[in-house]
Amino acid sequence: MYEEICYQNNYVKEVVCRLDFASPINALKNTMPKAIYDVVKKYYPIAEPQDIIGTELQINPINGPAVNQVVTKQWGFLSRNRANKCTIESDNIIFSIEDYNVFEELRGAVLDILNVVMETFPENQGKRLGLRYINNLPLKDHDDWIDDKFFRALSSHKDDKTTKLMTVLEYAILDKDLSVRLQYGYYNPDYPAIMKREDFIIDIDSYSTGIIYREDIEQFINDMHCEDQKCFETMITEELRKNMNAG
Repeated sequence: MYEEICYQNNYVKEVVCRLDFASPINALKNTMPKAIYDVVKKYYPIAEPQDIIGTELQINPINGPAVNQVVTKQWGFLSRNRANKCTIESDNIIFSIEDYNVFEELRGAVLDILNVVMETFPENQGKRLGLRYINNLPLKDHDDWIDDKFFRALSSHKDDKTTKLMTVLEYAILDKDLSVRLQYGYYNPDYPAIMKREDFIIDIDSYSTGIIYREDIEQFINDMHCEDQKCFETMITEELRKNMNAG
């Protein structure tokens, strides 16, 4: 059912896909293998690596403890319009997509890049994989876009003194080894000032923790998208679907 839904317009503010490694890949602290670089550049052609400065505590039995400065690389890659970004560090890979079109486009880039990283470092697995959709709905004059069971409980507490009005719901999808964290409500970008805009956020994060093997990533990504979309569809009404022009 949900796989067949495709909207011509959307209110997606950002999509985030993140893989955390079970242990740091030390080689990525200072070098970027050519095999990974070539695949990432197909999707994110603008390379903007940055130096990340940290500290490291070393214990010397003669001279005692010493704090040393450590410089590692953050490998940042941007799309041509600079709206989408892939960031690779020794601990994780993060995709941040602000110019979102369709899931298949995102999935293709994510799978190609994660696969080449896992193939290059086969001894490493993931410990957490997540897919998060942040939707920003302009609800002024459109309070019929959100299903009453989600909307009325919040809106009844909203008045001219409200600074933020959000709630959180978490649940497990046991048969898919997933968890879902839903945050929704009136997010105030000017917080702690009194809320002036009526932007309604639907923030859905599906994720899996535990050992993430390369051969399981595609199924996890598909299942996470399905759960994210299922949650979103539960919250919205036919009025919003018409607005987004469902195909």
